[in-house]
Amino acid sequence: MPSWFDNVQLGFDMATSLTIVGAAVTWVIREKKQAEAEKVRGINQQVRSTSLKKVQDVLFEMEDKFSVLINETQTYENMIDNRVRKVNDQLDFSRLNLAIKRDDQFLIKAIDRLQAIREELGQFYELIQVRRYSLIPLLDAIEEGDKYIGVFQQNIDEVGDAYNQVTSGNVSLLKELEAVISMLNKQFGDELVDVSDEVKKELFQKISTDETFMKPIQSIIYDEDYFYWVQRFVPAGREEDYLEKVVRPSKIEDKELCSEVMVHFILALIGKNHELISQVLRTASGSVMKARIECKDILISLSAISHKLVMDNNGETLEKVIAKYESEEYFGRNVTIR
Repeated sequence: MPSWFDNVQLGFDMATSLTIVGAAVTWVIREKKQAEAEKVRGINQQVRSTSLKKVQDVLFEMEDKFSVLINETQTYENMIDNRVRKVNDQLDFSRLNLAIKRDDQFLIKAIDRLQAIREELGQFYELIQVRRYSLIPLLDAIEEGDKYIGVFQQNIDEVGDAYNQVTSGNVSLLKELEAVISMLNKQFGDELVDVSDEVKKELFQKISTDETFMKPIQSIIYDEDYFYWVQRFVPAGREEDYLEKVVRPSKIEDKELCSEVMVHFILALIGKNHELISQVLRTASGSVMKARIECKDILISLSAISHKLVMDNNGETLEKVIAKYESEEYFGRNVTIR
């Protein structure tokens, strides 16, 4: 018969065994959890590495397209902007007017440049649209990927808007405007600036009653694609009325407003002549510059996303990295061309 000492010893051994078993189970569970965590971290790291490579591949590809686009935009902007000065806070188009007047190839070259820019910008936009199908799913798989996607998609949309502005009618407006001005100068002479009020009145009567002139004039002032420029002939504060009551309806609803715009436009044809073409060329240059900056934003955002994928433990938000990269110390969004 076992003694009480043996019973105590047996109880002690069982308790020790249970402790050892419990510790072993705890260790196994902890190791399993740690292994699972390591596995998750490994998968996340692998996803980040794959995403980083894809982002950089797209970035390298877009850099090449951007370089070609810059060459085209710079040629056009220099061609136009170098001939426009500011005098007493007013734009002086005299040098640009003279270039258009003296060189019958100048406008043709400018239009060719605009068409080339439109083509390059279209290719840039199309490329980034295609690449998003492979890039967005990878960004979506990482932590806070929705923020990266949001920034990326916003940049794409802004490039699309810029493309629409560049292609919204600049080229066709220039061609129609040049045709009207050439016809006007052919019939009434090329020296129509600084004419007396009496002569302006006579010319206005001849133009406004001649269907040969009025058809192309109406084609310009009634075209919604040209409104961005035509609105300068609309009385201040009546721009929306002109769109809704003159341009868009099938039948003109505000004939008085329509007549007022028509008078302003015809008088501008007489008094400004080639300067109207210069205005459109300068407006187009502004659209080209904006498009260039929007394309640069794509590169800056992709660079910032690359930074965040590398420095995943960095406390900087994506927005802060983008703002830093936009500064003059880095990529100079609004300062440098490239």
